[in-house]
Amino acid sequence: MDNSVIDEQIRGLTFSDDRLRQRYESCLSMIESSDWSQSFPMLIKNSYALKGFYRFINNARVTQSTFIEGYKSGLACYSKQQSDQESEWYLIHDTMYVEFNDRELDLGYTQGEDTNGFLLHHGLLLDQDHVPLGLLHQGILHRDRENFGKREDCKKKVIDEKESSKWLDGIGSGKEFSGFTGRKLIHLLDREADIADVINLFLSNGSEGSGFIIRARHDRSTLTHSQRDREENVGLFRLFKQIKESIQYKKIKRTLRNKDGKPYEAECWLRYEAYKFRGIEKVITCVFLEEVSSTEESKMTGWYLLTNLSVQNFEEAEEVVENYTKRWTVEDFHKCYKTGCSIEKRQFDSREPLCTVIGFLGLLAIQLLRSRYLARVNPESSFETVVPQKGAQELARKVAKKYLKPIDLTIAQEGTMLWWILLLGRMGGHQGFKSKGMPGWQTLWKGMNYFNTLLEGYEMQASP
Repeated sequence: MDNSVIDEQIRGLTFSDDRLRQRYESCLSMIESSDWSQSFPMLIKNSYALKGFYRFINNARVTQSTFIEGYKSGLACYSKQQSDQESEWYLIHDTMYVEFNDRELDLGYTQGEDTNGFLLHHGLLLDQDHVPLGLLHQGILHRDRENFGKREDCKKKVIDEKESSKWLDGIGSGKEFSGFTGRKLIHLLDREADIADVINLFLSNGSEGSGFIIRARHDRSTLTHSQRDREENVGLFRLFKQIKESIQYKKIKRTLRNKDGKPYEAECWLRYEAYKFRGIEKVITCVFLEEVSSTEESKMTGWYLLTNLSVQNFEEAEEVVENYTKRWTVEDFHKCYKTGCSIEKRQFDSREPLCTVIGFLGLLAIQLLRSRYLARVNPESSFETVVPQKGAQELARKVAKKYLKPIDLTIAQEGTMLWWILLLGRMGGHQGFKSKGMPGWQTLWKGMNYFNTLLEGYEMQASP
């Protein structure tokens, strides 16, 4: 497994003239082997080069959409290059808050009236092995302060006029991708997307290549309006009650995550049933997963997963659950974006360049995210795919002799992706794969920061 998907996204970028392309490649080369969480003046020590970077980001012909559209184009080309055109890929939709509460620049509110920032709505593309590929969609939502506290007014609007339209935009990017490449996507969406208009968009004509898995938020009814008026106990016909009484059930073992995101093994009940809900155009299936537990305190909240995918047996039902668990990948991406690329610390005087630099940093966050997933899916692949610089490769092999333990070398061969991840983990304070499993993101980031600090000194010593 190579890193050509990153190269394709870089090639997909379109600039209005060759000088802007050259400036982009120069900016990228200056920072891609550095600690991306640092400020730009720390990343780009040469004052003339730093001024050139800021001129590039502030150029009116370079915008956030320049990067996102380029990434989309590159991802489409990468898809068409693959020998396996039949495999389904995954598009995870999710929203993150980006806070700038200490800035004078007014960006709108995020959660509270006194907050300052905006929302980023992402469509993160994964391949058939659930390895992150890139951003297929990024929407920026500024909440007008005049609309704070006017939720009731918002309810009267059609979805195209609401913030909820972000889901339609993200799905639209996925449909455009499928239309161009011919590749089917399975869309993974959280509870916020449990909206009739969103589900019906997937079920409409022209969406045949789009599967979805949405975690249910609403206790939907199987009664029509006329049936509801005649029925005395309408609660008996709601989803959350009916699925628990389904005769299609089985006890299985699953890896779950606690509130902190830590995995653990648990016994669960798995159920599935097809329903025709009021307000939903076609029959869809609900797959229900609930932990078997003797105490209510320890029992997880059940997962009610709505899908238009085929669910004819327990194997297909468990596959729906397994696919939905990959939605956690987008949370890891948000950590890479916020912590790894420090997008909330970027200093600009207006909205436009701030949004532009966030688009610029998106590909760097993807590169960071891919490292850990490549180590899991293809541990024997060469670490040189994510560490292309010769100096960094040389340093990694030198410091590995100090930081890696003998037991690490029984798990991973030198120069592989798993070897690289274990090395960063050890440098970040990880206690070892055997006792603790794979290093977490915070540990890997500490290790990467330390490695980049050593690399800076190593390259200075090597320069004439």
